Amino acid sequence: MRRFNPATLARLGVLLSLAAAGAPLPPAPGAELVYRHCTSCHAITTVLAARGLDRPGWSAVLARMEGYGLALPKEERARLLDYLTARLGDRPAATAAPVPAAGGEALYREHCAACHEDPDRAPPLVGRPEWGDHPDYLAQVVVFGVSGPLPGTPYAGAMEPLPYLDDAAVARIVGYLSGVPFTAEDVARERARGWTPSLVRLFRPLP
Repeated sequence: MRRFNPATLARLGVLLSLAAAGAPLPPAPGAELVYRHCTSCHAITTVLAARGLDRPGWSAVLARMEGYGLALPKEERARLLDYLTARLGDRPAATAAPVPAAGGEALYREHCAACHEDPDRAPPLVGRPEWGDHPDYLAQVVVFGVSGPLPGTPYAGAMEPLPYLDDAAVARIVGYLSGVPFTAEDVARERARGWTPSLVRLFRPLP
């Protein structure tokens, strides 16, 4: 039987506990870049298990990933490195930086428009009055993501959740798209459901 040294067992224990807990990244500007660029190849637990590296250490990790084909624009690489160093580095910040207090439209433009204003990638969201009857569904999609074919549409891919947005930011996006008041408390209520992306699709209220 293969034996593992104590350090390996400790590392394995960290990975298992992170996986069991869901282990989201610390919310702060730049976290979205980890989800966008890293999770296509790695689980979030893999990223979290490397916490404690200093800035040169994280830079070396990025350089190694770039050797495997990761393509990062210069500005995004710098922001990603800032986030990894500040939130997962050898001296992580004590508290996560809040999402900037932008309006709902600005947050939509920053986090949603790239996909949802390209009809080949995702369904359009702006200017749809039916959202006024279903703002809770919009919040569920942002918080949990959605996967599988959407009934009555040609879309059958997956949308990843946006866990780096706090409840207030999600509420502003929902309010902008739905045109009805939606609060951080409303988002917290939806977040407490703990749904999976497939459940969000299953309970989609629209045809």
